[in-house]
Amino acid sequence: MVSFFKIWFYAPFWLHSNHIATQRPGLDMHNPESCVENGVRPDPSQVSSMKALLVQFILCVICSLGLPTVSLAAGSDGSAAGSGKNIETTFGGQVKLLFTGTDYEDGAIQSEFKDDAWFNSGLNLRIKSRTFFNDNLSFDCHYLFTSSLGDSMEASRFFVDKYAGTPDTLIAQIFKKNNNDDRGLMDLSSRIKEEGNYFLYHRIDRLNFSLYGDSGRITIGREAVTWGNGFIFNPMDIFNPFSPYDTDRDYKKGEDMVFFETYFKEGDDFQFFCVPGRDLKDGDIKFSKSSFGAKYHLFLNGMEFDFMAARHYKDTLAGAGCVGTLGNAVWRSDIIYTFAGGDMEEDYLSFIVNIDYSWVWCKKNFYGFSEYHYSGIGTDDYSEAFSDYDLFTRISRGEIYGLGKNYLSSGIIIELNPLVNFNFTAIANLNDPSYMLQPEIIWDMAQNIEITIGSSFALGGKDDEYGQIQIPFSIKEMDYGKNLFLWITMFF
Repeated sequence: MVSFFKIWFYAPFWLHSNHIATQRPGLDMHNPESCVENGVRPDPSQVSSMKALLVQFILCVICSLGLPTVSLAAGSDGSAAGSGKNIETTFGGQVKLLFTGTDYEDGAIQSEFKDDAWFNSGLNLRIKSRTFFNDNLSFDCHYLFTSSLGDSMEASRFFVDKYAGTPDTLIAQIFKKNNNDDRGLMDLSSRIKEEGNYFLYHRIDRLNFSLYGDSGRITIGREAVTWGNGFIFNPMDIFNPFSPYDTDRDYKKGEDMVFFETYFKEGDDFQFFCVPGRDLKDGDIKFSKSSFGAKYHLFLNGMEFDFMAARHYKDTLAGAGCVGTLGNAVWRSDIIYTFAGGDMEEDYLSFIVNIDYSWVWCKKNFYGFSEYHYSGIGTDDYSEAFSDYDLFTRISRGEIYGLGKNYLSSGIIIELNPLVNFNFTAIANLNDPSYMLQPEIIWDMAQNIEITIGSSFALGGKDDEYGQIQIPFSIKEMDYGKNLFLWITMFF
């Protein structure tokens, strides 16, 4: 068993070190055609990276299946599960089929690729396993497989090839699909096939050991951590936040980290995380490319408070949050100040305040929320985003998504019947104003089968954020488009 975990843990480091060491600008070691064009033989470690991922996952399954499993209630001898006399492994996951269609306005930059609507279909498979060795030690693994067929993948390569290294580099960043682990400690992702409008990809999205004690836990490996009280915008969630426009929030992308959490008798807790980051130029782990932070959660006089400090790349962040009640409603607020470091020039303030409430009306369950967000790094002239280094860099790193300063978001969920919910979310840029609207219906068609039908579309005029933004150095405009989607999700 020990040898197996040594192989599992160190193999990704070997793969990643070989992967980074052979990279150079303009060379994609994943792509044999790119190697030929650059006069380089494909890196054997990358040719075999897909096999390595599959081997890792299969070993995990075989190892887990070979272990004795017991019920959560008790073992065969009457001892509690996970008491140290039994090892328990559980499996689960989901398969999601996705179908989308998106139409863009005339004159949008998307028309450079295709004048007509874009259509896409895909399949996402996630297999989860968790092994409890005893009361104090567990191991988690999530395997993710993605298949995509349609216009978006082909368009992504089209715009990256056309605009990378030009004054309109931000266009390439907007369309680029960040589906690799080049910045992470371990390279646990691989493109199986990428040709034309077809894309196959897989990734180990969770891979960690957790050690539990009476007053806390420490997790080492690939995990996802979320901080902050935001519903739509979440400035305290500094690492891999969800986009406010994401309609699929089932799972946050896992990152390689060390995460520590300890609890206190009063209900307070303290958290610390460290996420090592690589420099894309030379592939080395560097302090200036890494992130770490600490947060203290405090209960006081019927309210909850958060105090955090973090270092993200070369920026230093400090923030606070609080949660309280107003009658039967709950309100929350976070405020974050970013002290710019390195090449960044502008310090800025961000905050959110929101409130949510649930009620019954006409014998139906309702839930609603409203949230205000202020972004100090935002601008009133959205065309400037294409040349604003601070804003461009943070967008390309996936830290922020909105270009403006003031946003108001609201949402409502109506339980039409026990099997059907109607959700509606609206995001308004208050300075334009312009809007992003996201209605959807979720139907529990059968046990473990869920169908979601929805739309996401922008309403705005010329030079509005959710309208048509003029792109510098071009006669084209950026357009969010009008999107329809259908998801069929099967859980197991």
